[in-house]
Amino acid sequence: HTRLQTKERRNDFIDLIVDELKKSKTKESNTEANFEDEFEQKAAMTDVDLTDTHFDEEIVLMSNILLLFFAGFDTTSTGLGACIHKLALYPDLQDKVYKEMEKVIGGDDKITFDHLSRLKYMEMFINESLRHSPLLPSLDRECTKNYKVPGTNFVIEKGMMVSIHTAAIETAEANFMDAGAFQPENFLAQNSPNKFAFLSFGQGPRNCIGMRYAILTMKVGLVSMLRGHKVIKGADMPEKLVVDRIKRTFVGNVAVTFEKR
Repeated sequence: HTRLQTKERRNDFIDLIVDELKKSKTKESNTEANFEDEFEQKAAMTDVDLTDTHFDEEIVLMSNILLLFFAGFDTTSTGLGACIHKLALYPDLQDKVYKEMEKVIGGDDKITFDHLSRLKYMEMFINESLRHSPLLPSLDRECTKNYKVPGTNFVIEKGMMVSIHTAAIETAEANFMDAGAFQPENFLAQNSPNKFAFLSFGQGPRNCIGMRYAILTMKVGLVSMLRGHKVIKGADMPEKLVVDRIKRTFVGNVAVTFEKR
């Protein structure tokens, strides 16, 4: 309320909330918005004036900001664990990640958003790590309208819960160039990956609100770690990470050692 009254801006999440409140009140259209990529475009919600619903608009927006932090922190910690495991398991790919860092960042002491945005191979490495060590066995969604499954007589009725099993989709040969292997290049555009088969952050309007925050934070963590150290496989490190489906964490430890560069 104070920020709405004073119109003070601090370049933070509260500013984003205020902007969304203004859009809601003016019914500003997002149809001509400039989306950063297809993931963002498909995730865009249709314009709805929150005041027309039974939800309080400020509570809805504040809840989403809190969800962003919770979802972002959880994905970051487990995602980094998966990445560190794969860095130790594939030292040749770790060298590729490091060489890209050296090329993009060099000796700069300050890591900028531009630096992180240009670390394309690192982002593919992160995505491939998450694809091979998925924490979510399924995504559960409620059907909002009757839908007949193409090629069948089966109708998913409105209100029915649908469980989408992620592992089968993410490892299907039809969806990635070499789905069974750990290859960050599986996410190269020229290798025609099925963008919607990567489900670590979900897809569509109900995707993970903390995705961008999580990816950026993981990049910062990997850069800070790899600039000064190599990740070495520990004696007790498993070849494959096993996920506790209840706690959504890895069973045991990601046992690695660090060697100073």
